[in-house]
Amino acid sequence: MSSSEIRPFKESGEHSYHRRAFAHNYYAPFIYHIILKKEEECKLFGSICGDARIAPGNHGCAAIKESELGIIIAKSILHLPYQFPVIKVHQFCVMPNHVHILLQVLVKSDKHLDFYIDALRRRITSKYSEKVGESIPEERIFQPGYCDKPLYDNRSLDGLFQYIRHNPHRLAMRHQFPQFFQRVRKLKIGDKEYEAYGNLFLFRNPDKEAVKISRSFTDKEKREKKLGWLSAVARGTILVSPFISRAEKDIRTEAEKLGARIILVTHEAFSERFKPSAHDFELCSQGRLLIISLGLPTSTVLTRKHCLEMNSLAQLTCQIL
Repeated sequence: MSSSEIRPFKESGEHSYHRRAFAHNYYAPFIYHIILKKEEECKLFGSICGDARIAPGNHGCAAIKESELGIIIAKSILHLPYQFPVIKVHQFCVMPNHVHILLQVLVKSDKHLDFYIDALRRRITSKYSEKVGESIPEERIFQPGYCDKPLYDNRSLDGLFQYIRHNPHRLAMRHQFPQFFQRVRKLKIGDKEYEAYGNLFLFRNPDKEAVKISRSFTDKEKREKKLGWLSAVARGTILVSPFISRAEKDIRTEAEKLGARIILVTHEAFSERFKPSAHDFELCSQGRLLIISLGLPTSTVLTRKHCLEMNSLAQLTCQIL
């Protein structure tokens, strides 16, 4: 089974915190990334503290200071394996408005995964009701349902560990440096409008150069072009490209090692809750990345026509002063 069998978005195209995998056996041993979303009117589960400029794991780095409810949620998650030995919790993180849990069903169970998540929610509701001295309905704490992302072969367990562990850092980074994570739905370039995400100051910088390796280039021309772009990066030039071919991807990799600032052109529209991949997020946090999208529907197959359009957009972007 592949992750393509997961419904990632609502029909509106909005990212869903309640997506489920089709045709998945929820009774079988498996590892899941679970996300529980806070009900909108409920108090926050915690607040961000610390400094995003300090690397995760070091003293003073960004962290979540859990609220009274957040502490109950954390303790209830830790209690889950004692209540149900068939469950193992590998990692979790209580965020201000949602909760990440990386858990494993160790052996084949006669209970659906829903049973264990429902039991966790009931315990949290019960303990919080005891704490505040009144009966609090579950729907006043969590939104209905939950998101589960089974760990199929195309996903990395270590990657999930890192993603969950660094959630506070990413949130703090967006709070402390909002100018590096701007989102624009209608960025006018030429006579069309595009979506953009990242450091918009890069767009207005006049020192930009498009990267495109043509299949007609000889090896010598490729080497000369590459040297020219890397030399430009050393002078502070911003590279603009969809970076489609292997040669173009290699140029991007070497340019980033030199501290390059990048305007990445892509074809798919941003989801409602779009966040860049870990690598691109790090570039955004340094103010070194702007992503411009053609705005095509998610999962649109990349065609030669799209590639030509993206390269044309890269060239046009370089003309913006």
